Amino acid sequence: MADATIIPFPARTPLSAENDRLAKALAGLQSALEEQRAAMSDWRFAMAELSVGVAGLAHSLAGYQDSLGQVDTKLGSLRDEAERLESWADGVLARPT
Repeated sequence: MADATIIPFPARTPLSAENDRLAKALAGLQSALEEQRAAMSDWRFAMAELSVGVAGLAHSLAGYQDSLGQVDTKLGSLRDEAERLESWADGVLARPT
């Protein structure tokens, strides 16, 4: 048995070392929580900016829709006038000379 290797049992870590590890882990968790809060704050800000942008787009689209409505009204008036002119021209051409 002279060739045998004796492996010592692991020594227990002192309680203060375990408390230090726990404190480091808690500090890491606290840091991660602060980063999460900052990320949520940034996300909320981005959502607010997006909301403002979408509201502006909706306002612009409403203005565009109003403009298209005005163009449609003007085109309707022009179409009516063109039909009256066509009718007048047809009447003039139908008269005997």
